Amino acid sequence: MDLQDYEYYEARAEDVKLEDITSSQQNADILERLRDNDPKFTYITYIYIAETVDDGGDFVIREGDDLGWLGYFIGRSKQVETLYIDYFPDNLNIDAFYGGLGHNRSIHTLEICTDLADHFHSLAPFLRNNKSLSHLTFAHFDIGLQCARNIASLLGQQSSLECLNFEEANLGDLMVVEMAAALRKQPQLNELNLSSSNIGRNGCVALGNALESMRNPNLATLYLGYNDIDDEGIHALVAGLINCHNLTSLYLNENRLITGAGLRSLSTLLQSDSCCLEHLDLEQTNMDNDGVAVLAAGLARLPTLKRLDLSNNRVSDQGLQALVGGLGSCNLLKGFFLSSNMLLGSVLGMRALGTFVQRTNNMQSLFLYDAVNDEGLQCLVDGMANCCRLKKLALSYNDSITAVGLSSLSSLFRSERCSLCNLLLVHLDDDGAVALANGLIGNKSLKTVEFSRSGITERGWTAFSKLLCDTSSVNNTYLSNHTLETLGGYGVHAPSDIMKYLKLNRVSQKNAALRKILDSHPDIDVEPLFQWKLKCLPLVVRWLESARSYLYLYHAHVRESNEVFQCRKLSAVYKFIHGLPSLAVAGYRGQNMTDILSKKRKFDHL
Repeated sequence: MDLQDYEYYEARAEDVKLEDITSSQQNADILERLRDNDPKFTYITYIYIAETVDDGGDFVIREGDDLGWLGYFIGRSKQVETLYIDYFPDNLNIDAFYGGLGHNRSIHTLEICTDLADHFHSLAPFLRNNKSLSHLTFAHFDIGLQCARNIASLLGQQSSLECLNFEEANLGDLMVVEMAAALRKQPQLNELNLSSSNIGRNGCVALGNALESMRNPNLATLYLGYNDIDDEGIHALVAGLINCHNLTSLYLNENRLITGAGLRSLSTLLQSDSCCLEHLDLEQTNMDNDGVAVLAAGLARLPTLKRLDLSNNRVSDQGLQALVGGLGSCNLLKGFFLSSNMLLGSVLGMRALGTFVQRTNNMQSLFLYDAVNDEGLQCLVDGMANCCRLKKLALSYNDSITAVGLSSLSSLFRSERCSLCNLLLVHLDDDGAVALANGLIGNKSLKTVEFSRSGITERGWTAFSKLLCDTSSVNNTYLSNHTLETLGGYGVHAPSDIMKYLKLNRVSQKNAALRKILDSHPDIDVEPLFQWKLKCLPLVVRWLESARSYLYLYHAHVRESNEVFQCRKLSAVYKFIHGLPSLAVAGYRGQNMTDILSKKRKFDHL
């Protein structure tokens, strides 16, 4: 295909028929909306260049000059905000596309997930002229050395970037060194993602030097997970990170070469006066008890911390005690992740953790996947029985937790200060189901109990059914659990009655009791109300009227006929009327006896 420039498309744009220049009606529709700046197109604020159709927003490159015309109309558009380039075929008019793109001023997010080979230089006008661009991504393809140099050169022409992403780009140290000089000129960057980029020691040195040389860097989030960073790499990084006074999120997960020496360097950052980290991710960094003790010393000086992830390490009971001791000033901590550590059998550490969770004012999520057994869970609950903030407790993959451990949760569930909404488990059998159901009696906070494997039979499901709707009396139905909305998970099939009760709770907790009473008690027993004599009759009639209004307004699929509902209402009234003679006789006899005793007392005084 002959190469065309922007003027070529400009000269033909007014008279061209889009059906004649595109390879599909979908592409033609997209170009029409771009061309016309259709106000109805404002809700579709992205173009996704793809090889195959995934959804209605995809612009699929086929034969013809689709790409050149797309670039031209994107260049003219004032509404498109996001452009994803997932695929560019060979031997098409790519330079013409970039020529048109260079005229665009509305795009703020550009994501390139395909190798552009020798066409990077054509991207320069867009990066130079578009002052709206804030998010730039080169991800999920191997960036070669020459490509890295081209990107570094292009970055020198951009000053509005806030987010730069190279995730899974296989940069390597040499390419990071090439781009470090360009990063020095980007102090306004708010987020830098270098995850899964094969970065080692030399790359960290270059990145650390770049950050250290920046004047007032705005960097708030740095992703360095899934690399080959070692102790010396951490040491080199820290010198630059100390200069980043706005850094709030640091992700170093899956860097398994870091030891206690590297964590000691990291603690230097945490203890610096300018450090304001809120999120620290050290998942799967091969951390042991000695390492976590070093980290704890740094955390003791970090009151801004809100999220800490130490999952998949080698921390045991002793290390957990040291860690909790260092978190004394972290009162803002909301999320704590300790899954898959060596904590099975932890007693003192779990008790200390429970006390800490109760003491902190903001803890909302605690993750302990594959990390606790019955004894540990009991110790944890003992410490946090009055915890008022925790919303999520994740205990999945703890196969050693039995009904004994689940029973210990009852003290947490029944606390008036309990605010737990979400409980994650992995396996539940009949004994566990009974223990959990009994523990949840009276609880008004838990909405979700998730478990993916179930050995529950009729006995276990019956316990949950009674928890959700105890049909033994109207009062017990009213006092049943109307909060729980989800029970089970993928591959778990609860009986139909439980699913119905859960749905009623989801639809309206306020009216769930009403619906369950009407379903479970077609002929309401009003005899317990006789102790208040006829005072309750108007209340019962009014309740039935409101129940009918509720059912007819909000539950059309369960409407009863007027005749059936009227019969229920009349039945309740009849029972009161039927009880009147006994009430009247009792009242008459009682009054006669009072008169007789009064006359007798008067006679005795004569």
